[in-house]
Amino acid sequence: MAAISKIKIDGFKAFPKEFELVLDGKNLLMYGENGSGKSSIYYALHALLQSQYHDKGSIYFDKNNPESLVNKYTTTADPYIEIELEGSNTKYHLSKNGYKELPVGAISPLRDMNAECVFINHKFLFNSFSFRNSQYIDLFPVFIKDMLPFTFTDDKSKYISELYDEVVAGIQRRGRGRRIDSEYDRLIKKFNQEVLRIIGKINSKDDPRDPNALSLASNVYNNYFRDSDDQELSIELNYENNSDKIPKTNKSYWLRYGYRYQQTTIAHRVIEERVSNKLEILSPVIRLTIKEKKDDGTWGDIEKPQTQLNEAKLTAIILSIRFSLLDLVAAPDGRFLALDDMLISLDMSNRMKVIKYLLDVVALKYKLYVFTHDRLFYHTLKRIIETQYKSSEWLFGGIYVDDSVAPNEPNYVPDNKTKIEKIEDAYKCHDYFLCGTLLRQECERCLEELLPDSYRVKEDPRTRISSPKNLDEQIASLEEFCRIENIDYTPFKDLKSYKDLFLNSTAHNDITSPFYRNEVKICKQAITLLTQINRAKIIKCKQDFYFEYQSLDGKNCLVSMRRREPIKLLEYNGQQRISYYSKCEIRKMVVDGTNTVLNEGFNSIYQAYFYVCQNYNCPSNLVLLDILKDRDGYLKDKI
Repeated sequence: MAAISKIKIDGFKAFPKEFELVLDGKNLLMYGENGSGKSSIYYALHALLQSQYHDKGSIYFDKNNPESLVNKYTTTADPYIEIELEGSNTKYHLSKNGYKELPVGAISPLRDMNAECVFINHKFLFNSFSFRNSQYIDLFPVFIKDMLPFTFTDDKSKYISELYDEVVAGIQRRGRGRRIDSEYDRLIKKFNQEVLRIIGKINSKDDPRDPNALSLASNVYNNYFRDSDDQELSIELNYENNSDKIPKTNKSYWLRYGYRYQQTTIAHRVIEERVSNKLEILSPVIRLTIKEKKDDGTWGDIEKPQTQLNEAKLTAIILSIRFSLLDLVAAPDGRFLALDDMLISLDMSNRMKVIKYLLDVVALKYKLYVFTHDRLFYHTLKRIIETQYKSSEWLFGGIYVDDSVAPNEPNYVPDNKTKIEKIEDAYKCHDYFLCGTLLRQECERCLEELLPDSYRVKEDPRTRISSPKNLDEQIASLEEFCRIENIDYTPFKDLKSYKDLFLNSTAHNDITSPFYRNEVKICKQAITLLTQINRAKIIKCKQDFYFEYQSLDGKNCLVSMRRREPIKLLEYNGQQRISYYSKCEIRKMVVDGTNTVLNEGFNSIYQAYFYVCQNYNCPSNLVLLDILKDRDGYLKDKI
C-alpha cells in the first residue's frame, strides 16, 4: 500500500515557519517534550483528513476566527497543511481557502483515507471513562466526536456523523403543519441503523450459534491486553430501540425526537415530570456492558466499571472497542493510526501489551505514527523495533524547540545513527571522554540483552535476597556465556581492563584521567564486535511445540515439548540459531504411535535435545531451528 511520503506545515499551531517531514512511506516514532510541536503534527493530519467530512477546516487558518489555529508569530501570508503520497505528484492542501488538490484528480484518495484512518490520544481515552460514580458509562459522545466522523455509511455515500448533523440541525415538518416530515423520519432511522451496524461489528462473534462465544472487542482484550492472572471479560455495547417515551437510567436509546423529562421525588416517590412543551432532539445513549467470568464459569455484571476497574483495565477496554473496528484484511493507500501520548497513564508493562498488538497485528495493514513525550518509552520502543522487527520500515527522531531564535521554532532531528556510529563520530573528533561514556553505555546495553537473568542477577547466600550484578560481574560472566553459546571470546578478554582503565573514569566524570587513543580504539573494536552478537529477538512460538525425526533404528518419533520461557534467537557471524538458554520440558515421546509421558524439565532446549539423542536414538546432527514446529508451522518461519 502507498503511504504518506511527505508532510508540510506552515503557520499552523506550533510552526511559525514552513516545516517539512519526509516520511518516505515509513512508520514514524517521534519523541518530543510538551510544547515541542509533536502534537501539532498529529492535529495537522487530523484537520486535513477531517476537511473531507466538513468544510470547517478552513476556519483554522482564518486569523480573525475565534477557532483559528494559526501560529500567532507567523509571518506566512497563507498558512497551510499539505501531504503527498508515495508514487504521486498530487499535493493534498488545506488552507483558509479550504481543501484543494493540486493537480485535481478524478478520484481523491483522501476521502477514503479519512474513513480508514484512526486518531487516538489521551483525551479520547479520558473522555471514554471519566464518569462520576453515580453515572453509567455512555459512549455516544465519544462515538460522535472521535469515531463516526471517520466512518462511512454502508453505501459509502456519507460519513455517519453527517447524518447526525442533518438531524440535529432542526426538526423538519411537512409544510406549515405540525406533522413531522417523512424524509426526516427516514433520516433518523438511517442514522440509527448505521450506528447499530457499527456496534454490531464490535459485538460480532466468531460463531453466533455458540452461546459462550464472546464479542470481537472481548477477544481483543482477552487475547492481547488481559493479565494472565486476571479473569476474562465480556465487553458489549447496547444501542436498543426502546419504545419508552421517557428515557430511564441505565438504558440505551436510539436517536429520536420527543419531550424532555426530569425526575422529581415527591413523598418518597420518583415521578417523571415533563419539562418541555415542544418536541426536541433527544441525544442517543450507547451503554457499555461489562461482565467478568467467575471461577465457577458463570458471568457477573460489573455495573459501573469506572468505580470497580483500574485505569489500565479501562484503557485496555476502550482500546479493544476501538481496535475491533479496524480492517485487518484490506490495506488501502495512505491509511494510518496516529497515536499521540495515548498510553500516558499506563505503566511500561501495560504499554508493551498495546505496542505488541500494534506491531504484531495492526502494522501489517496500517502505518503507525506514534508520538510521545516520554523519553524512556521512546528508547524502549525504538530498541524493540530495532531488535525484533524491520527497523528499515520506521523513521525515528525527535522534535525540539530551537529557543535560540525568535519566535521559537520546532526542529526535527532524525535519530538514524546507531550508538556505534555516534561513538565513531566522537572518536574522529578526538572526543575521548564522550567516546568512553558512550562505550560504557553500549557495553551495559549489550550485556543486558545478551546475558540470561542467571548471569545478571546474584543471590546473597546468607539472606537469599537477589540483586543485580555490577558491570565487573557481568563482564566476568561473559566468558562462560560465550563458551556455552560457542562464541569466540578472544576479542573480549581484556574488556574488564578497558573498563577499569577509562570506562569507569568517564562514568564518574573523572576528567583528570589520561585517555589514550589506541586503548579507546581497541575498546571500541571490542564493543563493536559485542554489538554484532544479538540475542534480543524472541521467536514467536506457541507454548507447546514439537519436532519429528526418524530414529537410528528406523522408527518414526515425535517429541512433544513445552517452553518455560520465551525462546530466544541468537545471531552471530551472519548465522542464526536458537539460544542455548531457553528453558523447556519434554512432555511426551511418541515412538511408532506409542506414547510415553515424561514431563521432564530442562534448563536448555539443547539439553532436552541431547536427552532425546541419548535415550531415543535421535540423530545428533539435527539443527533445532530447522526441525522445531508449533501448530502454526516451523519456528524458523516466524523469525
